[in-house]
Amino acid sequence: MPFLNTYCTSCHGATKSKGDVTLHEISADLATGKDIDLWNSVLKQLVLSEMPPAKEKKKPTASEINKVVGWINAELNKSGNVANLYHKLENPNYGNLVNHEKLFNGEIKTKPFSPARLWRMSEKVFDNVKSNYGVDVTNIRQPFVLDDKKGIRDYANLLFADSAVVDVLMANAGYCVDQLMEKDQTIRGLATGSPTPDQLGAAVSQHFKRVVFRDPSQDEINKYLGLYQGSVQEGGNAEALRVMLMAVMLHPESVYRLEIGLGAEDASGRRMLSPAELAYSIAYALTDSRPDSTLVQAAESGKLKTKDDVHEQVSRMLADESIDKPRILRFFQEFFGYDQAHKIFKDEARSGGFSYYGENYPKMYERDADFFVMNILEKDKDVFKQLLLSDKYFILNRQTFRNTVYNFYVRNKLLINSGNVPEKKSKELLKSLGLKNWGELNVKYNLHGFNQGFDGSSDAIKQIAKEQSEWAEKKNASKKELSEGMQPLYNKYPMVYDLKDGEQNFLLPQPYKRPNRAGMLTHPAWLIAYSLNDHTDPIRRGKWIRERLLAGVVLDVPITVDASIPVDHHKTLRERLAVTEKQECWRCHEQMNPLGHPFEVYDDFGRYRTEELLDKLPKVHDKYPSKPVNAAGAITGTGEKGVDGEVKDALELIKKLAHSDKVRQSMIRHVFRYYMGRNEMLSDSATLIEADKAYLESGGSFKALLVSLLTSDSFLYRKKL
Repeated sequence: MPFLNTYCTSCHGATKSKGDVTLHEISADLATGKDIDLWNSVLKQLVLSEMPPAKEKKKPTASEINKVVGWINAELNKSGNVANLYHKLENPNYGNLVNHEKLFNGEIKTKPFSPARLWRMSEKVFDNVKSNYGVDVTNIRQPFVLDDKKGIRDYANLLFADSAVVDVLMANAGYCVDQLMEKDQTIRGLATGSPTPDQLGAAVSQHFKRVVFRDPSQDEINKYLGLYQGSVQEGGNAEALRVMLMAVMLHPESVYRLEIGLGAEDASGRRMLSPAELAYSIAYALTDSRPDSTLVQAAESGKLKTKDDVHEQVSRMLADESIDKPRILRFFQEFFGYDQAHKIFKDEARSGGFSYYGENYPKMYERDADFFVMNILEKDKDVFKQLLLSDKYFILNRQTFRNTVYNFYVRNKLLINSGNVPEKKSKELLKSLGLKNWGELNVKYNLHGFNQGFDGSSDAIKQIAKEQSEWAEKKNASKKELSEGMQPLYNKYPMVYDLKDGEQNFLLPQPYKRPNRAGMLTHPAWLIAYSLNDHTDPIRRGKWIRERLLAGVVLDVPITVDASIPVDHHKTLRERLAVTEKQECWRCHEQMNPLGHPFEVYDDFGRYRTEELLDKLPKVHDKYPSKPVNAAGAITGTGEKGVDGEVKDALELIKKLAHSDKVRQSMIRHVFRYYMGRNEMLSDSATLIEADKAYLESGGSFKALLVSLLTSDSFLYRKKL
């Protein structure tokens, strides 16, 4: 009570009650359950440094806050009401609860660290290492499956080997050992003979190196031999050998990454990861494989003990193009969530030509989006801005060519036939398409009669064609610009994509006078991923921007709320969503709707539009009635001049976001989560500030950002909480 009276009740007391919160009469008897919710609220405000406000002159010391937080936790535990705050702070969906300003303003001076932990093996790593088992891996099952959902999924403290995982591991171990005992002459000889301890120890060592990827210590060998001796009395020699070898396959290092911190303890109670721990942590941060020989050698020779040593190895791996680093691309897939587009069902009858390609076309867009990302990473300059602003979309498939590039080249064809384009330019375009003449276009790409939604006006087509040609002239579009191949990227990522002979892969330019795309948020893969089966989803699109780009928090939907949208075929979706602007709803929806509405210029297939069809109504003159799209919206909450404010459409919104410091920092927070396998803590402030600095000073290099994070104290040190 002295603490509350000193720092809180002036605003939350008998005379003033900000936010309808009063603390002057709060009950200290938590065992009765009285004021539990209020105490949880106080705990949240103190742990996340949200109260007292920054403008208050009279603020408690860290020591005072720690004492009060400790008392609240102790009383909650005694009452049987354990605080759910800490569980929330471990969940990916609640990472933004940690105060953004405090993470980046430098006021937190605590030395960074990560909690000492075990991190369950990745399913991708398991798929790679099982080939070392020395058996036919066809029937080995995957035990480490992650939930296939949008967002970053691989969090260390949320994954453990439960009974289902152990059951699969046991079945795999039995299968592998049975194969070894049948096909490996040495193992078969041990099973049918009378093996000596040395022979058994050699078998353990060989199998251990296959499964755990290192030599066992003598103590470990002795434990397995003890297991053999204990089993041979009851089951006989063959069964005892089987049990012993199965146990090797269930070694903790085959299930978990060990990040305990086995180095010396410093004055802050932190322990640096040991060289062996670091070798695995670095390898698993960038790859889906165990440490390469260079990392192993560095660890064994004492050259992986300092921050500089780690810097050398991380930089080496990032620069070595022969090392497959799929986790880099996977971050962007999980961050943007565009790799989930194929899960959204779309009715073929509404597809307007998309159904021609079958139901796999969202997968094609996901693939295009991957190359969009990889092209930006290849240049490694202003990466976050380019991801939001670049108009360099890549089309990687012949069928996709028919769907999305048809207009550009057919319009140029019309222009050429009218004599308005020089013969040299015409030949350039033909050569870039691999055509001898324009008559081959429909033959080669089977485009005859393909409906692209033209209004049928030759004047309109010529005008658009003229604009496209002007774009080409303005940009000095050469063969390389109009037909920029993906082969260099393919050569760097052969394990990720197999571009078959005959597939098209080139740059799709935007019309310079009236562009309608900018970056990933207007890519069809992202737009489809954040749509519903039969209409767009401005609420989820806005929620994504609020949480992923603006570090905001959107409260969970109360269980008492009916979140259905009224059906009215005479209204646009935005008009029907007006129901969310009621007072009881707007507190949450004002965080989402104004950010999502600008994307209504794209339908739920990701197609640009200016009119929204009211297609449940009868056709008039063979056309569905429609209404103009209202794409106005607003950005709020950044506190940045030139960013907050109203926007007319998605392109204006994206342009503002791309130049926001908060957006850049929010993206860095998500990179941190992905590579650290956890949410930020306030004690990670120095790591994030240094990462932001490294990114800016390098001109927006993602590699520089990774080097900063993977050499930070948050990555290198562990501490028991």
